[in-house]
Amino acid sequence: MSDLAILAVSYLGPEGFGNDQTGLRAWPAPLDEAVQHGELEPLHWSLVSASDSSRFLRMDLMCRLGLMAAELLDAGFDEMPEVQRERVAVFVETFAGSLDTDVRFLQTPRPSLFAYTLPSTVMGEICIRYRLKGPGLCLVSPNDSDGGALVEAVDWLREGDVDACLCLGCEAVDREIAAMLPEHLRPQGWHAAALLVGKSSGARREHPFTPGSLAEICRKLCFKPKRAC
Repeated sequence: MSDLAILAVSYLGPEGFGNDQTGLRAWPAPLDEAVQHGELEPLHWSLVSASDSSRFLRMDLMCRLGLMAAELLDAGFDEMPEVQRERVAVFVETFAGSLDTDVRFLQTPRPSLFAYTLPSTVMGEICIRYRLKGPGLCLVSPNDSDGGALVEAVDWLREGDVDACLCLGCEAVDREIAAMLPEHLRPQGWHAAALLVGKSSGARREHPFTPGSLAEICRKLCFKPKRAC
C-alpha cells in the first residue's frame, strides 16, 4: 500500500465539521444543540461554502451531508482540467442509505422527494457539482463501519482504471425518522466522511494510506490536522 496515499479528508458529525488542514470546528450556536440531538434540517450550505446554494436547498439530508463533506475536502476539483476529472471515481458507502427520505416519501409522496429515494443520488449530485466524469459505485453495507468503498478504491487504483477515488461514507437519518425505526435499522449516529485516495506523490498534505472505516479514518485525521501545503 506504500504507493497509495490519502490526499484529502473531511468529516461532519456531532463532534463538529472540518478537514485535515483546518481540524474539526464546533458547530455554531444554536445549531450545535440541534445537531447533537440528531436534528439535521438546520444544516446549510453556507456553513462550508459561499457559493450558490439554490441547488442545495432542494436536496434531501443524505445529499446535503455528502455534498458538504465533498466541499470540505478542499481537493481542488474545480481547478482540474477535464481530462483529469474523467479519471476521478466517486464511491459511496452507507448503511441506512436513503431510508430517511424513503420514510418521508411514504408519508407524503411528492415528485420532488422521489428523485432522492435512491442512495446513489448523492453520488450524482457530487459529480454534477464538481463535473467529475469517472466511474461511480454505491455500496449499501451490512453495517455502518464496513469500509467497503475504500477496498473498492484500492482495487480500481491498482488496476489503473482511475487516478483518484473520492470515497464517501454517509449516514443521514435524523431524530424524527430514527424514532420510527426498529432499533436494528437505526445507524449508530449521523455523519458524512469524505476521503480522496490516489497515488502518492510526496505532497505535504498527504497521509499514509490506512485501510478501515471511512468515518473513523476521517474523524481521526481531522482531529489532528496536518499543515496545509
